Amino acid sequence: MFAKYYVVIRTQTDENHAVHKEGCPFLPDPEKRIYLGKFNSAQEALREGQILFNRTSSCLFCLKELHKEKRQPVFSEIVLTGPEPAGNEMFLSKEVILSCFLN
Repeated sequence: MFAKYYVVIRTQTDENHAVHKEGCPFLPDPEKRIYLGKFNSAQEALREGQILFNRTSSCLFCLKELHKEKRQPVFSEIVLTGPEPAGNEMFLSKEVILSCFLN
């Protein structure tokens, strides 16, 4: 199924331009993005974004399917195999931290 994709003009902190799918809550205003077109997959859109900008990456929120290999476990999937964290230490994934920040 086709979806519309955009690339953000301004780089992120990692110096990559983020590619987003239409409807993403992190998609910036129209003057701060470039329409890439309609694609069958996020991977196709990411390749198109790389034509405009050498360094592009996919949005962690709306293009999660491209991050499965790199994905860190969410809080409910964390299994402690070594010693338990001392005191108040807790290890959270980026996704958990982001969802806490948004809520």
